[in-house]
Amino acid sequence: MSHQNVIDFVERRREQGHEPPDLGQGSVLGVLPVPETGAVLMIVGYLVPAGTAADAPEPPVLRERAPAAPPRRDVHGEEEELVLDRAARVARAGGEEIELTFREFELLDYLSSAPGRVYNRRQLMAAVWDRYDDEGGRTVDVHVLRLRRKLGRHAGRIVTVRNVGYKYQPPRRR
Repeated sequence: MSHQNVIDFVERRREQGHEPPDLGQGSVLGVLPVPETGAVLMIVGYLVPAGTAADAPEPPVLRERAPAAPPRRDVHGEEEELVLDRAARVARAGGEEIELTFREFELLDYLSSAPGRVYNRRQLMAAVWDRYDDEGGRTVDVHVLRLRRKLGRHAGRIVTVRNVGYKYQPPRRR
């Protein structure tokens, strides 16, 4: 459902006299960066009485993605791509699977979802660890260090922005 469809749906409901119920505080289910906007989408879930959302429009059917193009090969014939398979929760470099912990995968996935965007430690703690306090900045630093070690020659893709945080920098195309 597009952003405009959601707005239209809410407006139609209000015109029909249906005000959204006061649901109190919801649970943050996810924080997703919106590429090229500098914004994030916060997904919040609420427990509502049965029938409240019964007349909501059906969600769109997701189409199968076309298979990804094969990774490019460098001069020596080796695959040069770092591939993140979100469905299988696997990262591969040069066709070899990289063993990542749950948090390392989440961190790499989050950073790579908006290449070039800089995230501060607090944003990363909220998105990856679901923590919203000021503590834990060192947790992010340690996980980035471990992730870089595991990425090997692709470690430079996670760039430190001094006094700010981290960003994912995709390789430059030749």
